[in-house]
Amino acid sequence: MPAAALVAPATPVSTPEITGYRNLYILLLVCGFILRFGFVLWKKTYIRAPGSTLPFGAEICSIAEHIVRGQGFSSPFVQDTGPTAWIAPVYPYLAALVFRLFGIYSVASAMVLLGIQCIIAAATGINIHALGRRTFGTQVGFWAAWIWALSPIFFRWPVSWIWDFTASAFLLSAAFIVTLDVAEKNTRKLWLSLGGLWAVIALTNPALLSVMPFTFLYAAFVNHRSFRPWFASAVLAGVLFAALVSPWLIRNEVVFGRPVFFRSNYWFEFHLGNYHLSNGMGFSGKHPGANAAVFKKYAVMGEMGFLDYYKEDGLRFVREYPSEFLDLTLHRTWWFWDGTSLLTSFRLDAASARVVALRRGAHHLPDPVLLGLSGRKVSLRHRAGASSAVRLFRIHSLERSTRARPPQSVTSHALTFFPPRT
Repeated sequence: MPAAALVAPATPVSTPEITGYRNLYILLLVCGFILRFGFVLWKKTYIRAPGSTLPFGAEICSIAEHIVRGQGFSSPFVQDTGPTAWIAPVYPYLAALVFRLFGIYSVASAMVLLGIQCIIAAATGINIHALGRRTFGTQVGFWAAWIWALSPIFFRWPVSWIWDFTASAFLLSAAFIVTLDVAEKNTRKLWLSLGGLWAVIALTNPALLSVMPFTFLYAAFVNHRSFRPWFASAVLAGVLFAALVSPWLIRNEVVFGRPVFFRSNYWFEFHLGNYHLSNGMGFSGKHPGANAAVFKKYAVMGEMGFLDYYKEDGLRFVREYPSEFLDLTLHRTWWFWDGTSLLTSFRLDAASARVVALRRGAHHLPDPVLLGLSGRKVSLRHRAGASSAVRLFRIHSLERSTRARPPQSVTSHALTFFPPRT
């Protein structure tokens, strides 16, 4: 197969087309933002519900609070527990900046952070159009972008939870676009852009790094097949990546006395989905943010000791129940694509909403929650009919799934979003 067939053809774009795309992107951005932020204002998602931290993501905003109070990057579970690497640094520092300017856990801070997320989510529609147009054709890109911009199902995370979900979807889709550009044009500037972008991704959501080698390999393979020099530029991109992430890695080495790869909590999150008789979906009741006994263990043992304990516990499960571990791993991969993870998440939220309803009265609940409560009896055995439709929306689920998912489980999901046209 000719090398040129591996990427979208570099057909010159006429001036009217450029103007048309610019107008389309402005419209996508404006409509996507207005609808999402309008939902924030309409349902007042910037106001904390009694007994809940939402919309403030617990660990991110706890670290941000301690940064603002002069205690450094520490204490992911509200109480003072010392330095942490539980979360990658970009989002906590963003939240800390907003807290410093608008107040810690204030309504104004919530509105600003949710507004930023709404802008990022709206901009993701532009990325979707660009990817769709270059891989599946103009019509697919057009409709995919507008479905993303207008469909309420994609409003969920940016309007309700201050976390890196929305930024992750935007950054990963941007990385795919730059990868196609590098494969097509092979300029040193584009290679460096790819390395720099992956550094930002690593410091925002390291789970996405499992995709990084494939983007570099794809760009290198296409250029190699086209007999274009690429090795030196790829090395420079790698050097730039290493230079940008090294301050954080050095900080972790100095603080904890041992290497910590971006985020420390991998083995604990591994344990949450891998223990005997687990359902494989993770259980928040075993999390230090929700379980006082587990938090006490974290506080007493320290972050590294706590994680070492759960690393050994998780590996012991793999050794003692290898077939159960394999079954859970295969099911998680399948569940991502058939919609189980999305439907289960909706049902869990509905159950939580029901508890709130019993406390506050159902008339206080927003319409989408009431709809969720009314659909709570839908069994997973009915999911097959909806699975085809759910597959259309996996980038939305990627926003959610990358929060606590081990990096290797993200790879197979992300690489199949936008295969290049042949």
